[in-house]
Amino acid sequence: MKKNIGVFFCIFVITVLVMVAYLKVPAFQEKVASITEQDFKEDNVYSDLKSVSKRLDEEILKGTDSFTIYLKNMNINEINQINSSVDGILGSGESYQQVGVIGNTYKKVTITIKKSTNYYAYAAIVRGEKIPDTEVKAKELYNVLKQIFSTQLTDDMTDYEKELAFHDYLVTHCVYSDNTLQPPESDIYRAYGALVNEDAVCNGYAEAMQLMMLCAGMNTKFVIGTADGVDHAWNLVELDGKWYHLDATWDDPTPDQGENTLHPYFNVTDDIMEKSHTWQKEDYPKAVDMTYNYYVQNDSYFRDFLLYKDHAYKELIINGHNRYEAVIENYDVNEKDMQFIFEDNYRYNSVSWQRFGEGTYSVLVLRGE
Repeated sequence: MKKNIGVFFCIFVITVLVMVAYLKVPAFQEKVASITEQDFKEDNVYSDLKSVSKRLDEEILKGTDSFTIYLKNMNINEINQINSSVDGILGSGESYQQVGVIGNTYKKVTITIKKSTNYYAYAAIVRGEKIPDTEVKAKELYNVLKQIFSTQLTDDMTDYEKELAFHDYLVTHCVYSDNTLQPPESDIYRAYGALVNEDAVCNGYAEAMQLMMLCAGMNTKFVIGTADGVDHAWNLVELDGKWYHLDATWDDPTPDQGENTLHPYFNVTDDIMEKSHTWQKEDYPKAVDMTYNYYVQNDSYFRDFLLYKDHAYKELIINGHNRYEAVIENYDVNEKDMQFIFEDNYRYNSVSWQRFGEGTYSVLVLRGE
């Protein structure tokens, strides 16, 4: 009898120790989970909301309906804020549910996804997926995207050339909405408004650029911040491993420029953007390169006004273009400076100009009339 009591006591002690280890020792919990949980892997364990949001973005892009992860030493209520770090272009987290625990260290959570109108159009373009009959707007958006890709792109285009084609199409077709006091669910804030209705505000412009570049397989990010103190949205795009800011809205000023596309904010650096824009820099990659800036690519970036005059005269007078945009570093242009256009020239009666930016990045746009 005493022997049996001793055996039961040993079993009891071992059981208690195992339970304590399971509840208190993460390494023991991980060992148990690796055996009992099929999807318990190092890359499926998260300890901060930013990493979970990044995973959500990846799952949305893949077309996943739901996915399961493990939270380590993380309050499950933090998941409430998951969409604050997701750009939401293709979808968002719709709901979450804790479906299990591993000791007191890990929580097993399933997150479901709500797909957006943009997602269905994207999936149809990229993967040939059928758009549900209920997604009427997605079908309209898909038709416009298909038309853009067939008329504006060629197979031999570089990513820079595709970006430029998307940008120029958008700023020449979309008009900045004159009715900005609309509810958040309005089309003016969506790619649909910019591309189908051709009427949008900054969020719609940035979403349209984001969607077109994603459909083209480009790496891009949707940026939220301010411009001149007002809430604003624009894009970051990666070209040859370097990041660049792209603000299509600010390249389409009011009154509308019609077919005259502008490019002052086409692929610029953090330094240039921060003169008028603000954003949480730690949340986005740094942009420090100018290789794919529009003016650098078009040999219209000047540090010397004399060189600028030669190129401007050639474009406006010799080549007969009625418009020329370029960068002149650290130069304030005045009416007297522009008189060089009229030397031995009877093509234009007058020349007007617009200036964008300041300091080392001053964009001058000349128009002959």
